[in-house]
Amino acid sequence: MNLDVYRTLTKEQPRIPKEITIENEEFHNTATLEEKEQYALALIFSAIRKVVEEHGKEARIVVSCSFGIDSIVTLHLVRRAARDLGVTFDVVWNNTLNEYPQTRKYAKEMTELWGLNTIEARPETTLKKIYEENGVDSLFKRKGDRSGEEGKKEPVVEKCCGSLKHRPMKKAIKDHGWHLMFNGVRAGESRQRWMSARRDADLFYSSHTWKTWVCRPILWWTSMTDSFNYGNSRQEDVWEYVRKYDIPYNPLYDLNAVIDDRFTGAETVVKREEAERLSAEGFNVFMPRTGCQACPIPIKRGYLRYLRQVFPKTYRSMLFQLGFARVLIAEMDEKVRDELFEEMSGFGVITEKTEEAILDRLEDIIELKPCVFDGVGVVKKRRA
Repeated sequence: MNLDVYRTLTKEQPRIPKEITIENEEFHNTATLEEKEQYALALIFSAIRKVVEEHGKEARIVVSCSFGIDSIVTLHLVRRAARDLGVTFDVVWNNTLNEYPQTRKYAKEMTELWGLNTIEARPETTLKKIYEENGVDSLFKRKGDRSGEEGKKEPVVEKCCGSLKHRPMKKAIKDHGWHLMFNGVRAGESRQRWMSARRDADLFYSSHTWKTWVCRPILWWTSMTDSFNYGNSRQEDVWEYVRKYDIPYNPLYDLNAVIDDRFTGAETVVKREEAERLSAEGFNVFMPRTGCQACPIPIKRGYLRYLRQVFPKTYRSMLFQLGFARVLIAEMDEKVRDELFEEMSGFGVITEKTEEAILDRLEDIIELKPCVFDGVGVVKKRRA
């Protein structure tokens, strides 16, 4: 692919023509991992040279890293290119203060192992305070969903992301004056990400959100577990790259849970390769991603059951401290809720068949029936 078109980008003309973006997408749909790797490195070279030409020795470059698998692949690629070009860069980790313990430990270890200049962007508030101030509305509205009556407040999940992720990152970019930011966003993660990929391409100037050049070297790379297939070959690029270069990865990725009642294996918490195999066989396996532990967005994929099995303390904190239980009961299928009322009444746990009665005795109910919320909000996986 010819990358000369990127040299013509300016802050006034911040995006390449859409037809070239589609051409890049189509190239990646059938390209081998080696071809994608060479393209990514060439793109990184182009992006770095662009800001160096604009700012000289004052050019400031950063890799936005969640210490998830896509971020670490991007960071590895940028390290290779920066070493060849003789430039330095920062790493910014948006620590929401609600990260998995595995991620916190891994971030520290990789910073030391790779000699990274890691800067933490931290929020000025906490998750608990956000829920105390705003309450818990529907847990199943997508981030960015502003549907409903005019003037109605945004969903609490939107407020969470704004307060814990977006505002701290904007402040960090402003404070450190970064001219170019690399990130590991990929089109296959969701339809929304694919639409963003089509609109912005893999190198553009973000005049609205970040006010800096943004480069996404693995935008068109794929993973077998992607939730959205935009016509690509669905090969495994990300993990194959990790295995090719023997990159240490976040141990969270080896804490996958089989959340499928058809499964008869002895171990329900499995490592990544076993999780991929079982998923390919049609079993429902929850494969975690880095980010906020107490986030309701993955509930539709079975996150509550996963947390109950793997991170029970977080599960109970979400139900009791953050107040998720009230909404989950309200969101239950009416028939399932009535069955719960009957069952708990029959056991003598509750005397009134109401949501309030369930909430009052929730500790006892979870001990008696730990799977009570497992299926709430879950979108059933389509069978091939």
